[in-house]
Amino acid sequence: MSGQPAPARPAPDRRSSTVPKRTSLLPKPSSIVLDSSVLIAQHAQLTGTHPITIGPNTVLHPHTKLSSALAPVVLGEGCVVFERAKIGIGMGAEPDAESRQSSRASSRNSASTRDSMRSEGTVLAKNVVVESNAIVEAAEVGEGTVIEVGAVLGRGCIIGKYCTISASSIIPPNTRLPDYTVVFSGSQQRIDKTLQLRPEILDAKVTVHAKQLDMFKKLIPNNIAKWA
Repeated sequence: MSGQPAPARPAPDRRSSTVPKRTSLLPKPSSIVLDSSVLIAQHAQLTGTHPITIGPNTVLHPHTKLSSALAPVVLGEGCVVFERAKIGIGMGAEPDAESRQSSRASSRNSASTRDSMRSEGTVLAKNVVVESNAIVEAAEVGEGTVIEVGAVLGRGCIIGKYCTISASSIIPPNTRLPDYTVVFSGSQQRIDKTLQLRPEILDAKVTVHAKQLDMFKKLIPNNIAKWA
């Protein structure tokens, strides 16, 4: 019986822990301004080359996309952006020739140079809600407006306060909607007299929204450290 020790078995290949992690190829915004109370879920995306500003208590659900590739993006206090919603100029589908022609005609008929300047970016005011799969390229969306599932707001749109854009509605570029407008059945419009004339109903709506924000903070892990 040989006194020679048995040859050691070769150690199995192990992936080195020093291998660098894969980095994203998407451009990062030139600046990101976040309030410390913002909730950004895992897998939310903030990309682009212009600034992105997000106000207090705003919530970004998983797989939301904010793009400042062509112009700045500003989200005011208490906004909620649900799964797979997209916000920012250039996030919509490439317009066809007819849409481009219509957009150019609307731009020529704009009331003033100030209006054209306002279209150079996307601004969501306080407590705006953008539901799943909606696309927002609008210049301004007023306080308390709700953009329902799959709705599309074209470039340069100016949407008033407490509007409701129903599911799958498409708002053409440079459209203006007054406060309390409800868009339904694709393109039909009416004014929500209940919210307009009964402030107690509006106050209740705001209260419910605040409770919803608190619920999200309890249920959704916050990944804000990645962006801070």
